[in-house]
Order: sequence, then C-alpha cells, then structure tokens
Amino acid sequence: MRYFDASLPYFRGNLHLHTTDSDGRLSPEQAVSLYAAAGYDFVAVTDHWRRYQGPQRCGNMAVLPGIELDVFPDVAQTVHLVGFGVGEQIDALASRDLNAQGLIDAIRAGGGYAILAHPAWSLNTNALICGLQNLTAAEVFNSLSRTPWNGDRADSANLLDAASAHGVRLPFVASDDSHFYTGEQCGAFTVAQCDTPTAPAIAQALAQGRSYASQGPKFTRIELDQDELIIECSPVSKITVYSNLFYVADRCQSGTGLTGRRYRIRRTPTAETFVRCQITDAQGRHAWTSPLSV
Repeated sequence: MRYFDASLPYFRGNLHLHTTDSDGRLSPEQAVSLYAAAGYDFVAVTDHWRRYQGPQRCGNMAVLPGIELDVFPDVAQTVHLVGFGVGEQIDALASRDLNAQGLIDAIRAGGGYAILAHPAWSLNTNALICGLQNLTAAEVFNSLSRTPWNGDRADSANLLDAASAHGVRLPFVASDDSHFYTGEQCGAFTVAQCDTPTAPAIAQALAQGRSYASQGPKFTRIELDQDELIIECSPVSKITVYSNLFYVADRCQSGTGLTGRRYRIRRTPTAETFVRCQITDAQGRHAWTSPLSV
C-alpha cells in the first residue's frame, strides 16, 4: 500500500497552542500571526477549557477552532486531550465532572477530533492509553515538554510503541504546545496530505496514513506491502524502523545524506504486527511515521 497520493498537496500545521485566553503569553491574534508568518498552512488554537472563537483564516493559513481539556484519573497521572475542529456545542458538553473517555466523547459529539496530548509528560500508563476509545491521534512529540520549560519528556514514541504492540495504533502528530513563545514555537509540526486543510480532511489524512510528524525532516514516500516497508525522505543521517519485536538485526541504518531504505517485514519465527519509521537529520531533528499494521 502506498500511503501518499501524488494528486494531493501536503499541508504543514501545529494542532496545539495556547494564548492569553488561557495561560499563553501571546494574544490569539499574535500567536496565529506568528505561525502564519512562519509559513504554516494550518493551526489549531487550543486554550485550556476555552474554545477558540476568532477568525478562521489568517492570510493563507487555516485557523481551526480548538480546546484542551484535562482530568486526573488517579494521583499518578493526568490526561490532557486536545480537540480540534470543535463547534460551539463543546461549551455545553465539556464538564470537569467527566472522566477521560467522557471528555473524548464530548469532543467528538461537539464536532471535533481528539488528540491525546504529551502522554509521556502526563505519565500515562499503557493500560490507560489502551482503554481509551475514539482518539484521532496522539502526540509523539511535544516541544514544550523538555528543558528549559519542563523536564525532558517530550518524546512519547516508546510509550506509544507499547500501545501499538498491544493493538492500539494511534496516528502520530507532533505539536509545539506553545505557551511562552521563547523557543518552543514553530519547532514541531504535522504534515497532512489532503485537498484542503479542514479539520475533517486532516483527521481523514491521519486515519489513512497520509501524514507524518516532524521537527524538520520530510518523508516523501511511505509504502508497505506484505514483504517490505519502503521509505523515501529528505537527506538524513539515521533511518530506524521500530516494531513489536525486541530485536531485529537491520533495524538501524546510519550514514550521510540517506534518502531512503527498504526494510524486510519479519514473518517468522515471531511475526511483526506493526512497523513505524523514524528518521533523524544531521541537526538531530526527528520525523516519525505513524505505526502501520502489517
């Protein structure tokens, strides 16, 4: 299966940012303008418990109405859920009395799409992640969840691999979670291939594998058949394939100016049930495919 469609354009966006409508340092107008000036094609404004109600265009950039909801299921973890594409119904549906699944259901009933935000930062357990239904995606990388703003739990790939190994394969997004605008902004993005960057089209691209998460590197081909994963990308120094298997001899490839690889799917003696690819450029920036069932 070839995941990218040559007839469709690529759109780059950030689905998680905050403004002075909650605990961000820039006004909605300032934050949106910053991303538009950086060449983003779409953003979602996702203030805490506050639905974005501003203009839905900024020049050529789409501005998606969003919200972030949170709950503490126990003393050891929190759950933060980003909703993008939400309608005004969310104002009546979202309640601090709801549990995590109830908040996901509220986002979906409110016309939006739910993303599990920064699961590593939130100390989410595999049991919790695997128990949630109707998530649209999960943040594999969150720019704010690292020093100097936080302890470094920005990368949730290992945690999401565990969920994938247990059959819960969530599409990956990378987001900034911009609050302070002191370096975390415009550092991570999601690329979605669709006709136009509306919330339903982006969600469909995520569901169908026509997307990837990145800090800079680009995937140009992601193809999977019964025997091989085929990757083509911008020049990078590492191409690594992850799966449910603990050890595979040729999992890692390193070099200079690598632009692709072919990876043989293992069927025996123990079968791979999913694969994903992570690329790393010479500056140490990563890009991630979503986990793909094989």
